[in-house]
Amino acid sequence: MGKIVIVGLLAFVVAGGCKSPAEKAVGAEVVEAAPSRYSEPPSFDAGLSVEQAYAAIPHRRTVWVEGESSMPTEEKAYLKAMFQVVDQAIAVRVASLQNFANGQFDVMDTDAEFDLLIKYVREMAAPKKLAAYHQDILSGLTGERQFFHEWKEARGGFAFAQQVQNHPGVQRASAAIRAAYGELMAKYPGENETNKEAFFDYHCALDFL
Repeated sequence: MGKIVIVGLLAFVVAGGCKSPAEKAVGAEVVEAAPSRYSEPPSFDAGLSVEQAYAAIPHRRTVWVEGESSMPTEEKAYLKAMFQVVDQAIAVRVASLQNFANGQFDVMDTDAEFDLLIKYVREMAAPKKLAAYHQDILSGLTGERQFFHEWKEARGGFAFAQQVQNHPGVQRASAAIRAAYGELMAKYPGENETNKEAFFDYHCALDFL
């Protein structure tokens, strides 16, 4: 794949939407009940740190501040863990996009890294108030995994390498991620402006479109 083509693909992906929440996608079953603490989410050496991944998109990164949130303790604990998952998924997404666009399909095991994040989220106990959000994030992660899995399988013959926006997994993921953002904004209108900006930045950076 030529340099001009690679640059064009990356430019399309990083200049995508984050314009508005979309309809919710159907995801995996959600476990209801919420412990006050969660185990540490998976983290990876994707070749990019979380900060480098945001900078590569490029996208502003605003960190959600748990201590400034007015939501109940169990919901804060849940979102703290989930935002760590989202940050890791962003690093995997950006690193994989860079590698695959350059024809480097075996530098990292993208399927395995997404699988670990998906498994972690599926095993999380979601607070009842955040059940729909939880399902949206699962749908977003599984849609993005599908995109990279199919690209790695097809390699240079992947029909969606230059038409990312038309890939069913990307479309499903984008709709789910935007719906997840909408859920947080609707359920937590009392969060301060920094935390609302963080809601936007996490989900926008994860979204392809």
